Amino acid sequence: MRRRLRAFLLLATPPLLLAPFEAVLGPARAAERSIVLASTTSTEHSGLFARILPLFEAASGIRVEVVAVGTGQALKLAERGDADLLLIHHRPSEDAFVAAGFGLERR
Repeated sequence: MRRRLRAFLLLATPPLLLAPFEAVLGPARAAERSIVLASTTSTEHSGLFARILPLFEAASGIRVEVVAVGTGQALKLAERGDADLLLIHHRPSEDAFVAAGFGLERR
């Protein structure tokens, strides 16, 4: 079954970084115990995920698999339903993704 994604952009200070994950996933997703996050290589290389994902995983019990690719590839993964979350940094692409019905929400 293909799931609709909720696309969002993290633009927050470190204490607020976990809130978008929890707000987007909600308690029902915790039962699945793992999610796929499609993101850009630049975000992966920044060290952001290494810093925040252990905190999220410890607090939620949900393992996050990061697929770090270019923006276009991340969008295609999400469009096919092969990712649960999408984190990119190109506003026009984000807006088009949501407008096309692939995402429910942009944050």
